Amino acid sequence: MSEAPSVRNRKPPGVRREQILAVATEMFGDAGFRGVSLADIAARVGISQPGLIHHFRSKEELLIAALERRDAENSGHIEEAFRDSSAVDALLSLCRHNMEHPEAVRLYAVESAESLESGHPAHEFFLRRYARVRDTVADRVRRDQEQGLLPPEIDPWQFAAGVVALMDGLQVQWLLDPSFDMAAVLALYLDRFRKGAAA
Repeated sequence: MSEAPSVRNRKPPGVRREQILAVATEMFGDAGFRGVSLADIAARVGISQPGLIHHFRSKEELLIAALERRDAENSGHIEEAFRDSSAVDALLSLCRHNMEHPEAVRLYAVESAESLESGHPAHEFFLRRYARVRDTVADRVRRDQEQGLLPPEIDPWQFAAGVVALMDGLQVQWLLDPSFDMAAVLALYLDRFRKGAAA
């Protein structure tokens, strides 16, 4: 009889892993990496800490897995948008997509700030991610320039770095005040480039 609660609480490994990642995303986003423990996350999930460690061997591993989960979802969305849309439209689509996932955006905002410390477990993750995102956006900008959708005088890398910084800043303002329409502000900024190409 004493094993019954454990049996009732048992879930398939993939389901349990996703549940842990969803809870970790929320808790790391709320309290930061150092503000939450594996025991806290395990308790929220409803499992023991050894049960959590069966899926993720350390808090560092769990944090990176949560970030990679968020990154994979965004990467899939942006790749699909870039395949079918201009850089401007794809970036606006990503912004609107992010507004539907506040927990993931909060995780990214909090951990990217914390990762400024070189010893933080996500430091290298964000270094690589920013470089990859800048390159992806810059490549799409070059294609749009070839198609006459963006002005030729734009430096693709500088455009990419600037719009990534803008989107990060808009996300922080939106997290502080959800009534703030970051997509509208981003559209106003990006439309200047689209109009420049059409002039």
